[in-house]
Amino acid sequence: MAALNLLLLFIVGSFLGVVVETCFCFLRTGKITSRRGMVYGPFNQVYGFGAVLLTTALSPLSDKGVWLLFLGSALLGGLFEAACSCVQEAMYGTVSWEYSGRRFSLLDGRTSLSFMFFWGLLGTAYIGVLHPFLFGLFDQIPIAVKAPAVIALSAFLGYDLWLSALAVGRWHRRLEGQAPTKSMDLWLDKCFPDDRMRRIYPSMMPSPRKKAKSAETKKVLTS
Repeated sequence: MAALNLLLLFIVGSFLGVVVETCFCFLRTGKITSRRGMVYGPFNQVYGFGAVLLTTALSPLSDKGVWLLFLGSALLGGLFEAACSCVQEAMYGTVSWEYSGRRFSLLDGRTSLSFMFFWGLLGTAYIGVLHPFLFGLFDQIPIAVKAPAVIALSAFLGYDLWLSALAVGRWHRRLEGQAPTKSMDLWLDKCFPDDRMRRIYPSMMPSPRKKAKSAETKKVLTS
């Protein structure tokens, strides 16, 4: 039951995170832009994993006082944000957020004190209010309905994550001028061309650290 609830939390968190961030960006810019993390459906795995991480790591702090919960949420959120940035950069040479040069940026621009503050607020509100509400709803779903639905949705999101990783990887290689070398590359080029990928991932950009390292290497080689 606990495992099913955590899987359901990942699914719900992946969806709600996209809704909340889309609304936030619309209020800030007046434009609706994709905040998805997967090629199919309004899902972003970062929010899903974040919700599961907040639940498992911060639940023991729920009765330790609001300030300890806030500090734990801020620290955990900042480290999680930085870790996601590192993984994306290592896999694709890109980032989807970058705070270098801004005030209070931390960990080489992968997070900042400002966003850690918001992570603290979010984690405190989530553990104090949203977590008990969501899990109360989850527990009311009959197991005969919840189990097959969660398993089917988890299988779909697993496929979505796998395909998204392939599409982004091929997109990155295509932008570097690499021709397709196998049938899967040809299929990805046809189904996920550059314009579609830009619509899905409008905030994805080349890592400034990778660019700086390439420029430094080129300078050394030509000197």
